[in-house]
Amino acid sequence: MIDVSNLKDALKTLGFVAYGDIYEKVFFEIGCSLKVDFQAKRLIYPNEIKGRERNDGFDQKENFVVFECVCRLLSKGYRPEHIELEKEWHLGHDAKGGRADICVSDTSGNMLFIIECKTWGREYDKALNNTKSDGAQLFSYWQQEQSCKWLVLYASDLRSGCIAYKAPTIDCSDDANIILLSKKDKSIKLYRDAHTTSAKYEAWKETYGSQIHDDLIFSEDSVAYQIGVKPLRKKDLRDFTPDDKIVNKFEEILRHNNVSDKENAFNRLVALFICKLVDESTKNEDDEVEFQYKQGTDTYETLQDRLQRLHRDGMEKFMREEILYVSADYP
Repeated sequence: MIDVSNLKDALKTLGFVAYGDIYEKVFFEIGCSLKVDFQAKRLIYPNEIKGRERNDGFDQKENFVVFECVCRLLSKGYRPEHIELEKEWHLGHDAKGGRADICVSDTSGNMLFIIECKTWGREYDKALNNTKSDGAQLFSYWQQEQSCKWLVLYASDLRSGCIAYKAPTIDCSDDANIILLSKKDKSIKLYRDAHTTSAKYEAWKETYGSQIHDDLIFSEDSVAYQIGVKPLRKKDLRDFTPDDKIVNKFEEILRHNNVSDKENAFNRLVALFICKLVDESTKNEDDEVEFQYKQGTDTYETLQDRLQRLHRDGMEKFMREEILYVSADYP
């Protein structure tokens, strides 16, 4: 983790320049700078950043993570006047109080995303597990900032001379297709109807499958203030791990859609495996995979049409069997 012992090395990696005991990085495009005063043991933020005095010391290792994260935000193009540190809410007596490490607003002053920073390793892993189990701090902050669009858990570390970071992101907006589906199925839980922390968590868990996106804020192809779920490319794919509990998730989906007999379930899963196999085998590393739901552009019909075409291609390629496929745009 980043601490006093390796802070100078981390700052040099980030592009800070040393002037005696002062290390500084200037962000010319937005007209501000970050500084570290090693004699005074202070992390110096631009004056426009609210709450900057609340965690500017060397006494907490988490302060270094916050400082590095702010550096990454400024490098990305977020303006200091839209950043607030240690924002505090006074919650009810039955709820946990807390301060969000970093809050970022859009150009209209509405909450864009909230970042909870943790030191690399055990603290980060614990926070991620707690978020998955009950929503933890991030969902309680979201309850206080109803306009928030994204929640981010963040950690960074100096590893092999480079700054490594993790920034899993949760989308706080309802999917348009699920909103339409909820008009027919009143049991579907939506964020817009969730007025408590636990209700938001239940909607995230039951309706959106506890989905956590990879880094959407700081990735190379992301743009400041214009955050969206990027389509997956083949190079983004990762092997499943036991922690993903993929078998349990398949069983839950099958039960939810009343696919009860084993033969029917087997046939459906094999068809999906064929779709995914032909998709991956025909794509280059930088190509978008078709076996995915493209949030914001897909409808359930376009996704189904794409899967049917993949299934046809897979049956011909791997099974040497021709099947009928009529594309959605055939009429």
